[in-house]
Amino acid sequence: SSSPKMAERRMQNVYEIVDWVKRLYDDGDGKETLSDIVSHMALMDILERNKEDEKDQNDVTLMTLHTAKGLEFPYVFMVGVEEEILPHANSMDDENGLEEERRLMYVGITRAKKQLTISFTKTRRRYGESITCEPSRFLEELPEEHIEWANRKVTSHKEMQETAQSYISNLQDMLDD
Repeated sequence: SSSPKMAERRMQNVYEIVDWVKRLYDDGDGKETLSDIVSHMALMDILERNKEDEKDQNDVTLMTLHTAKGLEFPYVFMVGVEEEILPHANSMDDENGLEEERRLMYVGITRAKKQLTISFTKTRRRYGESITCEPSRFLEELPEEHIEWANRKVTSHKEMQETAQSYISNLQDMLDD
């Protein structure tokens, strides 16, 4: 630095940043990693710049559920809400992990001020192989009166029994031949 006084001011800035990171870490019960904190800082910077430039109302902000904590948006799109993604495969055998994933789902849902859209896929490619996907178990926990399903065929218990009986009959016919 050009002078001892300037160097002292810069060191004060560093101490303030370290203190702020420590407070974030302590407020998060020690769950925040340095990467989470840096991501949070970057996102806050982006959001601050967006506030200054309100004329771009049609911006899209892409972020993780962890990063979205404490923020709100008019429209939220949660994609990939499937078993092994949300909840993550690593958390499915652990009750505490499953509860943490449920809280993350709640974070995502409550970020929307006007409209929330949740999507999942029937199949996806993983490591070059096509796999069948199941919708997240958390979707079944949502209150039905607040959900509007698109492209979902609702099948009654009676229809499922009739379909199963039809499959069994066809199999029996094939075996009898």
